Amino acid sequence: MRKLDLTGQRFGRLLVLSEEEKTERGQANWLCQCDCGNKKIIRLSSLRGGESLSCGCRKLEPNLKNTSHGMSYTPEYRVWTNMKARCQDSNHQAYGNYGGRGISVCARWQFFENFIIDMGPRHPGTTLERIDNNGNYELSNCCWATRSQQNSNKRSGRGPNSV
Repeated sequence: MRKLDLTGQRFGRLLVLSEEEKTERGQANWLCQCDCGNKKIIRLSSLRGGESLSCGCRKLEPNLKNTSHGMSYTPEYRVWTNMKARCQDSNHQAYGNYGGRGISVCARWQFFENFIIDMGPRHPGTTLERIDNNGNYELSNCCWATRSQQNSNKRSGRGPNSV
């Protein structure tokens, strides 16, 4: 019987470097190098069964299967979800100051991809501001602003846009 040699073969992200000692049960083990640079000993059955397509680093990567944008854990995404909740969720604590008084989110911004295309990335230290405090959330009425810029644009403030 010819000896199996997997050296140089690729299984997912793993490149087989050499054969290692067999397990106590006689199962073949192979030293593999992952595309991320880590080395790990993998059983032959795991390589052939497709169980170990990486050293484990793949589990740490975000799951992009269920999202179209891959930005679900970004500050911009949190801003977007909070904006929608204030305007559309009557159970949200701030609904009375937004949706409850007629502030809405434009149809285009119902999709995060459109919001991020229009607004671009959030600069550190800024939040989403409506230029006209009585206007809706839409590109022509929104910008990224610092807290001090926003403080001068309150309904109760003395800024140029106060009511």
